[in-house]
Amino acid sequence: MTLPSQISRSPISTYQSEVSGEDSLSPAELTEIWARRAYKLAEEPPAPATGHTVNLLVFWLGSERFGIEVGNVREIYPLEQLTPVPRAPSFVAGVFSARGRIISVIDLRAFLGLPTTGLSDQTKIIVVTNTDQTLEMGILADEVSDVVAVFKEDIEPPLITQASVLSEHLQGITADMLVVLNLNALLSDQRLIVQEEII
Repeated sequence: MTLPSQISRSPISTYQSEVSGEDSLSPAELTEIWARRAYKLAEEPPAPATGHTVNLLVFWLGSERFGIEVGNVREIYPLEQLTPVPRAPSFVAGVFSARGRIISVIDLRAFLGLPTTGLSDQTKIIVVTNTDQTLEMGILADEVSDVVAVFKEDIEPPLITQASVLSEHLQGITADMLVVLNLNALLSDQRLIVQEEII
């Protein structure tokens, strides 16, 4: 049950309280109060947000929040034992088996030039793919948060101050500083193609 003290006051009740002592107000003051009331009541409610939305899986890398389109996400796994890849670049965390598929796992922090931290029980492997599903890889995430819907118009272009390695793999940044990755650009980066050598 809502207590009377918890009931929000409407514009009318607010102005009624303003004029409760109207006997002591001059005609000019009364005119101003009633004009303000009429202005408030005539205001149109804010227009509902419109446009195309995109669903983003939100995850953390260190202190930064990142988002990737849900359509690019295949599976999420708890961190398991990774098998190191000899002579691989430092950003290749290793490989692991997912339902019979051997998938390379990338440490995005190392690849994007972000501060690196140790792995924890919260670390997850997000298996992602490009739009045409021809490429697949796993990325390490310190923590997977949730899925949010964002208007595409609210994703601003990358800031010119962003590091070049990071900015070329971004769709943009939202007002609440969610960094939206471009998985197609990331997966097509030639640095992620590790040539196998026969020893």
